[in-house]
Amino acid sequence: MAEARSAGKGSYVSLSLEDMRGSKRSENDSEDTESKKGTVHSIDTRSFMDDYLIEFNEVFRRQVREKYCSTEETSWSNAADEVKVEILIARFEEGGRQLSDDPLLVLLKKWPASEMFSDNPRLVEAEVNRLVKIILCKDEAKKYKFFRDKEELSWKTPLHLVAELNFTSVAQTILAHYPGQLYITTNPHTGNDNSRGIPLKLALKRCNDEVSTLLIEHMKSERVLRLFSDNVYDIPLSFQELVKHPNMKKTVVAVLNCMVSPDWRHLPKFREDFSSQMKKDIERAWSSEPSDPISYQFYFKILDGDEYGRDPTHDEFNWMSKSCLFLIANSQNKEAIQHPVIRQLVKRKWIKYGHFWFSVLTCLYLLFLLLLSFSLLYGATKPDPTKYQGSADGLRMICEIFVVVWIVAYIADEINEINKERWSYFKVPQVYFNLFDWLGLILILIVIPLRFLRHEGQWVVASLGFFFNVLRLFKYSCVTRATGLYTKTLARIVYRDITRFSCVFLVVFLAFCGAFFLSLRTTSDVKVFGGFDIVMLSGVRALVEQQPAADDYTKFKWLPVFVLLMYMMAVVVILLNILIAQMSSTYSEAKKNARLQYDVYRMLIITRLEHSRFHKFNLRLNYYQVEEIIDEMTLAKDLLEYNADISPWDTVEEKLDEIRAIMRKIIKRIPLLDEDKER
Repeated sequence: MAEARSAGKGSYVSLSLEDMRGSKRSENDSEDTESKKGTVHSIDTRSFMDDYLIEFNEVFRRQVREKYCSTEETSWSNAADEVKVEILIARFEEGGRQLSDDPLLVLLKKWPASEMFSDNPRLVEAEVNRLVKIILCKDEAKKYKFFRDKEELSWKTPLHLVAELNFTSVAQTILAHYPGQLYITTNPHTGNDNSRGIPLKLALKRCNDEVSTLLIEHMKSERVLRLFSDNVYDIPLSFQELVKHPNMKKTVVAVLNCMVSPDWRHLPKFREDFSSQMKKDIERAWSSEPSDPISYQFYFKILDGDEYGRDPTHDEFNWMSKSCLFLIANSQNKEAIQHPVIRQLVKRKWIKYGHFWFSVLTCLYLLFLLLLSFSLLYGATKPDPTKYQGSADGLRMICEIFVVVWIVAYIADEINEINKERWSYFKVPQVYFNLFDWLGLILILIVIPLRFLRHEGQWVVASLGFFFNVLRLFKYSCVTRATGLYTKTLARIVYRDITRFSCVFLVVFLAFCGAFFLSLRTTSDVKVFGGFDIVMLSGVRALVEQQPAADDYTKFKWLPVFVLLMYMMAVVVILLNILIAQMSSTYSEAKKNARLQYDVYRMLIITRLEHSRFHKFNLRLNYYQVEEIIDEMTLAKDLLEYNADISPWDTVEEKLDEIRAIMRKIIKRIPLLDEDKER
């Protein structure tokens, strides 16, 4: 019965293939071809490879059908893949076992380099992965465990070749069989500057984000951190360059994951003076620990390092350089910004010195605003503000002197920020705060020459300058959490909804003003309403005050009245209600992201404060800390705060379960290598 099922199965597939190919071969031709199978096999093997395994070769099809019919568990595609591997091995054996004909090298070097896939080698990745999996499963002698391509001077392993190709699925297959290839280095020679390189190094050199992420996830955390520390291993991309690169966001997050490790107090710690066997025993204990840790170790060294990965305690540390934390804060990598290690570092710095110094700056600005207000408002009550008579005017003069000195200091500080941040200074939304800074400062300085010239325009400039300087208070809203979160939510509403609404309203407003002014011609006097400027003012008042554009409609004919009614309906009934609905929706959405925006702004504040030009006042040096151990309860409070998915009525255990689920995705448990298990 098994034979009957196999025969039926084979005949069905044969029929479907004939239908696909659209050809009708006679049984005699099949028999003749089968009789010549022995002689054609070697020829077809060569042509088969030259054509990159064309699946409709007659001999190939027959071999696939035989394998397909031999068992019920094998699908046609699996049978075809197994036949391809057999032909690859046959060619390798027939060619005298030359290294260039090795099946794995053919798949990883010749196939992606063919003309068919030269433009996009990743098109062949899925098929290569299936065949590599079959080859490695057949490798009972573990030939490929330490296999190298010795035709090249670098002596690359299969994992090196895959890392260069960015074949993530193939790399996953190789690592499943031989994880030890992660740490095998290339052979040093003059072509690679006599340096050794692990597969990760080649992946980083090609900026292959996906395969770099995979390799980092399978490597030991301490090995990864060592690569990016002090630039000892001549890594192609430093961590700062990774953060700056627009296409390496996943790799950045993978490196951040390595900065978090479980802290099991009952297990022994690694020490450099331990023997290799002792280190392996400790590794076994850590890898086999079944429980979740109750505390975690966060590693901050690389985040506070300079462009070469050197930490602040290093003798050659460049304290003028930007930290990795600064670059992450100014990047668009939201996943990295929300990473626990980043948020914990920001929290520690904010508590240690960020909040204190930012509060000092806020108080100083409030004092500046108080002096500015007294100088301008009291001076506005004087017929000639250039004359100082009496004690009150003397106090005003002192306040004006302090205001000018303060403005010069603020301008110098802004120039310093431009020099430090460069193009980051002009990025949205930070550029809006910076624009308010410059407008407020420059306008107040312009008041000085206008006042001594006794020009009346000084009050217009002073009014605008006072307005922008008061708006600068929003820059210091993050001094408290409540005002910071509310301001970020409000800013998002203004940025998204008010701007879009203004564009739509402007179109309706211009249409109304022009149509209404022209319709007044029906009264034979277009100035009956007061002129075009009054028409525009009435249109704006209708929006702001929600009052009719005209109080008396009897002096207009039917057309102006119709235009007025249509405008009021469009603005008051339609546009304003749509704006209210949009603002309500945006508020709900912005409230969820307010915590993230607040953390980002705190990061920007901290990085600005700690990048001082004076070595003695460099907060990054004075408060440097390599690592910190944090328990899971503290993590739950910090990471789950303002999370919309967490109910305030959740129990402590439910919050702990949530934080454990988050940390399980970050913490890596590297399985032991086969040789370590055997020992």
